[in-house]
Amino acid sequence: MTKIVIRNTEDAVARIAAMATQVIANGNHEGHDLETVGRIMTSDDVLDAIRDSFTRNLAKDGATVKDAFTATGQAVIGHYCDRAGIPTR
Repeated sequence: MTKIVIRNTEDAVARIAAMATQVIANGNHEGHDLETVGRIMTSDDVLDAIRDSFTRNLAKDGATVKDAFTATGQAVIGHYCDRAGIPTR
């Protein structure tokens, strides 16, 4: 298991984008290879959405950085898959 160190919001945004990219690309869905997904995940709009989601999740009562990280990552992957027509189950 790899330890993830998050020192600030930008660390979280970068790690969430990278991990979501890897998870989606590992699904081997046509047209969603690592390069293509990475290009989408690193667009300003997507990075802004990840930042907003992480900040919003972190602001919830009792939320930890880990909670916010996990919730945001799940939301990003789910949203990408929904928009791309990739089954999530």
